[in-house]
Amino acid sequence: MKNPSLREQPRSQAAPIMESRKDASILGWLENSGRLMEREPQEKAADDEEMEEINALMSGDSDDFEADDDNSDEDS
Repeated sequence: MKNPSLREQPRSQAAPIMESRKDASILGWLENSGRLMEREPQEKAADDEEMEEINALMSGDSDDFEADDDNSDEDS
């Protein structure tokens, strides 16, 4: 098998030092090698009306429940 990324060096010799590339980055390597995959399309963002409804539900300012609803067993 031929793999151009691998090189064989005798144990008795020091391995050659590879030059560092200033422009090398993982993102650049992925783009140049064709391995960068595009993200799958995202669902559309919620519109302002939906966001207001979600924020209202999450705010916790609702008085819809009583604090001692879960303590009904203690009364008996």
